[in-house]
Amino acid sequence: MADEDKGAARWRIIADLLRSDVLQDHYQPGQALPGEAFLAAEYATSRPTIRKAIAQLVGEGLLTVAHGRGTFVRPAPDRRTILTGWAEHDDLLSPAYDPTRQGWEHVTVPSEAERADNGVVPNSALFMTVEGGKADVLAVRRGRMVVYRYAYWQHAKTRARIHLCSYLLADQVATITGEGADRDIEPHVEPEDYYAHLEREHGPLRWSTSVHAQMPYGETWEDLGMEPIGTPLLVVRRVMLSSNGRPLEFTEIEAPADRFEVASAADDRGEPGGTAVLRV
Repeated sequence: MADEDKGAARWRIIADLLRSDVLQDHYQPGQALPGEAFLAAEYATSRPTIRKAIAQLVGEGLLTVAHGRGTFVRPAPDRRTILTGWAEHDDLLSPAYDPTRQGWEHVTVPSEAERADNGVVPNSALFMTVEGGKADVLAVRRGRMVVYRYAYWQHAKTRARIHLCSYLLADQVATITGEGADRDIEPHVEPEDYYAHLEREHGPLRWSTSVHAQMPYGETWEDLGMEPIGTPLLVVRRVMLSSNGRPLEFTEIEAPADRFEVASAADDRGEPGGTAVLRV
């Protein structure tokens, strides 16, 4: 038992040493680590112990393994800025909005909703019930009808991808009668006019923006071209409020946290470092 405890402690010590070397740039991003045999000799231990230490750092997202080529320090791509607090609040999911204005292009990637319902297509308006945390953001009960829209964008230069989605209170743009299977929905506002309609009915509109991080879910890492291990998801949420503070709609942007960061604009005259690729 003592020998087993000693072995267990040994791989953790080696993992700590390798981690320190990576974080202090002794090994540069993208650089290959020495082979197992070299590291085993360097740390006077066995190759299985080295292998276990490396597996720990792979699980932390610091290293990647290219089968047949070796182990590498995970590359650190340049981060681009998502700028919040911008004076203009465009409806990014409107059919009339052209993402090329900000250097983006549409891509066709199935969303969670699309996998569940083949009738859902990017930038279309789907009437559905809202549940869980989404209902909380809109300050409504679970099961309330909303209009759901989504899109995937890819940056024309960096090829980095983001996911955008919008949830809007359905009774603001449609007449809804009945419940459940007997529910009847008659839209009276076209999707490209949603924001203008809400401004007329409830303006002047107010806005609240928040940022949080979470781990990728479902197929998100694949949809956004993320590393499957060690990359959190950056979530930017912009909530539209009526003049009296009632939530009407919110737009969420999900982006790989190793490719994007968020900054707030102090005014609309400039942006930090000129690196903003999206203004919300």
